[in-house]
Amino acid sequence: MGKEPKPRTAAGYNADVTLACERTLLTLLSAFGSLKDTLRLVGGLVPRYLTPETPPEVPMHAGTSDVDIVLNLEILAAGNEYASLAKQLNARRFERWVENGQPTSWRWRRKVDEHVEVVVEFLRDAGDEPPGKAVSVSGESVSALTIKHAKIVHDWYQEKHVGAPLLDGAGVSVDVVRFADVPAFVILKAIALDQRQENKDAADLIHVVRYSGSLQHVAKLFVDRIRTGQHQEAVKEGMTALARRFGDDEFGEGFEKVGPVAYARFHGSEDEDELIGAQRYAAGLIQKLLVEIDAQLAAIS
Repeated sequence: MGKEPKPRTAAGYNADVTLACERTLLTLLSAFGSLKDTLRLVGGLVPRYLTPETPPEVPMHAGTSDVDIVLNLEILAAGNEYASLAKQLNARRFERWVENGQPTSWRWRRKVDEHVEVVVEFLRDAGDEPPGKAVSVSGESVSALTIKHAKIVHDWYQEKHVGAPLLDGAGVSVDVVRFADVPAFVILKAIALDQRQENKDAADLIHVVRYSGSLQHVAKLFVDRIRTGQHQEAVKEGMTALARRFGDDEFGEGFEKVGPVAYARFHGSEDEDELIGAQRYAAGLIQKLLVEIDAQLAAIS
């Protein structure tokens, strides 16, 4: 069976499914033993932790139906704890996803109840490999899909104690979840939007920029990371993608670009004026962010 495409609008997401993803995440962490602190959460569950809901200032994020985990294959290959990773996953009732009759080893599924199933995807930095290739964990029936610049999250991340009931009534677990920080999340989402142009990528990106603090604060988060000198290629590609998908240029005004249109469509209004207003908001927000980052960098150079 093939994986269903992501819902195109916010109406396709459900808070109960997002909670099921969180429970699945904590259940998954227990399968990784003592090296679970090497895992990094990316994707649609991250805004739940980067921008916690505090109405009315910060509304609830649309949520997700997937759990996306970046693995550090170098550490995985060296750790004896992973000799039985597939067995540990199976013991927690995770099953390999079947695509066109063939089981995948980087995408797994976990049935939560009769109505909800969560998809778990294992990812890794592409490095010298082409993006979109499944690379096996040494000696395992588990692999990870190569993603460009995924290694950024091994260095640029936040962590938070998260508590939720484990699946199958195994009790409430409290664990440390390590997830992409604001610059890493926005850069990876911008690159993803640039490549696949999905509504959800644009909506997640705008939500995190909008609700992570003032524009000056968000820009400073970027500047502080840029000044470390790490992941310069990822930063360059991410910033270029933001400008290309949200900025004014000879091909059109920013609000007409893929990013703002995808953001507006995700939120599902059928009113033309509201759609244009949302597009202008998204384009303006990202354009101002890029200007502010450049201004802060210039002020300290």
